[in-house]
Amino acid sequence: MANEMLGNQLLKLVSSAEENVVLVAPFIKAETLSRVLDAIPNPGPQIDCVTRWQPEDIVDGVCDLEIFELIADRTNAHLWKHPNLHAKFFRGDQSCLVGSANLTGRALGWRLPTNLELLVDLDVSSLGLQAWEASVMSNCILVTAELRDQVAKEAEKLAAQRPKLPSMDVEHDDDPSFRWIPLCPSPERLFKVYTGELDEAKMVRSAFEFAQHDLRTLGPPKGYSDEDFLSYIADRLQKLEVIQEVVGASTAGLSDVQAADLIADYIDPLSMIDAGDAWKILKRWMMHFFPEDYRIEVQQEVFVKGRRIDIK
Repeated sequence: MANEMLGNQLLKLVSSAEENVVLVAPFIKAETLSRVLDAIPNPGPQIDCVTRWQPEDIVDGVCDLEIFELIADRTNAHLWKHPNLHAKFFRGDQSCLVGSANLTGRALGWRLPTNLELLVDLDVSSLGLQAWEASVMSNCILVTAELRDQVAKEAEKLAAQRPKLPSMDVEHDDDPSFRWIPLCPSPERLFKVYTGELDEAKMVRSAFEFAQHDLRTLGPPKGYSDEDFLSYIADRLQKLEVIQEVVGASTAGLSDVQAADLIADYIDPLSMIDAGDAWKILKRWMMHFFPEDYRIEVQQEVFVKGRRIDIK
């Protein structure tokens, strides 16, 4: 199913439930859970929400502490913790969705760039799903206010071991090998946005939003030094399909017109950016994160993959 439809598929499932809603996912973001809960009548069916909720998940930004309050505010709703959880399973009465999508905006198609995910509609009586659900629930721990405080304390202790960073919403539960290109026109400022040294008050608003967009996509863990950050982003970029396409074409020299045509299919139409501008941005990123590998031949405006020369 097309990724943008996954969220609507889940909302339809939970909104039609009359007796039970079960939400099982290791990563759950508060904004996404709130949207799902809003689709369920209140008071309404019994709601059981199961997540991994490890302290490192909180620190890394892939799961939110606030989901406890969202569940606690609902009638007949409980939050459960399963430390080894990896499965994604959503049930409304006798129907369920099973697949790869976490309860995050990107997984359900509600945030760009969206992940490539899958949710399959199944009858809960098939394939041993009822027994699987029973096994999961029997091995969960009910999250109380005391347990919530304990997880928060452990996360705070873990976070204190890393440099302080802004509370930027991060979702990086996927591999960035999908068809995506960066949007921030100033890659040299990306690290300062990551650390919080630059914010919306110190940058052009659109550039700041694009920087956050790119950071959410590439998902650098919190606490990196400048050097580690550069290394991490360079490694992630090398895995991008569009980068591999450009590298192959630039060996013989790549004009701006040729490059724009090459990357056109990788541009999300919702980004409202044309291929020429997208190439200018991608070119800046490649020259910033791979400074020894690429150059511009000014006379011809040709982007070229160079050869390293070691001078001893």
